[in-house]
Amino acid sequence: MSKDQNGLSRLITREIPHNKLRQDLDCFRRKAVEFGASMAEIIPANWVQIDERVRLKCAIPLCPHYQKNIYCPPHGPDLENVAKALSRYSWAILFALDVIPAEQFSDQSNKRQAADWARKAFEIVGRIETLALGSGYYLAMGFGQASCKKALCGQERCLVLEGRNCPYPLKARASMEAVGMDVYGLVTKVGWDIYPIYRSVNPGEVPRALSVGIVFIH
Repeated sequence: MSKDQNGLSRLITREIPHNKLRQDLDCFRRKAVEFGASMAEIIPANWVQIDERVRLKCAIPLCPHYQKNIYCPPHGPDLENVAKALSRYSWAILFALDVIPAEQFSDQSNKRQAADWARKAFEIVGRIETLALGSGYYLAMGFGQASCKKALCGQERCLVLEGRNCPYPLKARASMEAVGMDVYGLVTKVGWDIYPIYRSVNPGEVPRALSVGIVFIH
């Protein structure tokens, strides 16, 4: 049990009263900020759209992590199964970290700093997911930002793909983009400002960079 639960574990019940669910969701939202997020919102799960084009863009143009991680395309969960599974949820906690300065988000500027921001998003996802589990939401499931290989272990190629054990089995997970989530569209729908950062743009000229994560709760 996570230290965030103080060693407590709530009885699992078939039904959770609406007022209790809303209290829990607001608690998870506030906790995301306490854990380091710059902003967090409770959103309807159906705001999240799975779009095959998002995953295809991992290959066209080629992402440096493509085929090098168990959670990155062409590996990882099938998009049809992801869409079906996520359709069973009603609510999620979406959060973002304001990357300051924005150029730290770019692999091209400083790979270590970019990995630090991705790692922080993974940590928040894991802590909220564990908190939800201990509160009785045993199907809570979270997704991070960027490749977990980049964010956590820093290996050239995922150890699991080599037939070895993952050094972070409880922290490693797919990114939102790897399972086809339209992150730009979702962030825009929530009302946060977001800008594309890509290889031919100077990140220092971008007004804002966000590291985004999500946890589906119920």
